[in-house]
Amino acid sequence: MQEKDIPAFLVTHRPNVFYLSGFTGTSGFLLVTLKEALLFTDFRYLQQAGAQAIGFEIIKVGSPAGYFGVAEQLASRGLKKLALEESHLNLREYNMLKEAVPDVELLPVYNFLEELRAVKDEQEVELIARACHVADEAWRDLLPQIKPGMSELEVAYELEYRLRKRGSEKLPFDIIVASGKRSALPHGVASAKIIKEKELVTVDFGATYGGYCSDMTRTFILGKPSEKQLEIYNLVLEAQKIAFGLVEAGQRCAGVDAAVRQYFQKYGYDSYFGHGLGHGVGLEVHELPTLSPKGQGVLREMMVFSIEPGIYIEKWGGVRIEDLVVLHPDGLQILTKSSKVFEL
Repeated sequence: MQEKDIPAFLVTHRPNVFYLSGFTGTSGFLLVTLKEALLFTDFRYLQQAGAQAIGFEIIKVGSPAGYFGVAEQLASRGLKKLALEESHLNLREYNMLKEAVPDVELLPVYNFLEELRAVKDEQEVELIARACHVADEAWRDLLPQIKPGMSELEVAYELEYRLRKRGSEKLPFDIIVASGKRSALPHGVASAKIIKEKELVTVDFGATYGGYCSDMTRTFILGKPSEKQLEIYNLVLEAQKIAFGLVEAGQRCAGVDAAVRQYFQKYGYDSYFGHGLGHGVGLEVHELPTLSPKGQGVLREMMVFSIEPGIYIEKWGGVRIEDLVVLHPDGLQILTKSSKVFEL
């Protein structure tokens, strides 16, 4: 904040509120100055805020007049500048704030806290690893139960039950189950389609533990694969291994992605890989860093991110394999432990 000449920062995005304060309530925001930290919430969460947000002054507000409370706090401290999370404040909220603090300069900032969150500490990595373990155990429990004749929705429901049973607090995103030609849909959320023998099946899911997410994808086939199915699967698997070998501190995010695209180009499949190679995972399932052609910056120690190459061929099917990794000072650690068996 000192470097960017920010005397006060309004934090409204819930993951960022939790990151700074530990407060898990669904209604509340923060005002952080260079010397003080204030948490604004309503009557329902006052006791919870006092217990969770250690070191924060708790201020009771009503809705929707909470921003006028911010105005009082800024005025009493003589603060004339206020930074905002431009990606997380909607137009109505911005106009309310502008009305509440007409004499204060509003400073939109982008990815201010998200850049801090991209580098994890040991406790955060442990929580993400626990979320990965929950997902691994749930997947292990589910695999023997998957049979031809089940619908994609049945697989998703059975997996969600096992995730919850193993300790997932919630689903970080809707489970993706896409089979047959639908496996060419990178975000093919589970449908009523029946899974048949010798069809590609892609399942993308995660768990949440201590507020932190995991994310993994496995593609498999019920029965013996065709030559082309096996070829595509092995290409994606090898692409992931290539990416693992390139990950190190200081490596450009876009550079790792480019290496995988060059590998696919060698075999004529580069045009069938339409999304980024990976993304950060933490309090949200999509965070910094971004490993894609447009990915900015470099990889740093203690970043946690996915490596998920894929090939998607319309009207045929697709393959994606995704694991979470953490870049420790002594090298790469793969947090996802589930096997990559292809034939079930």
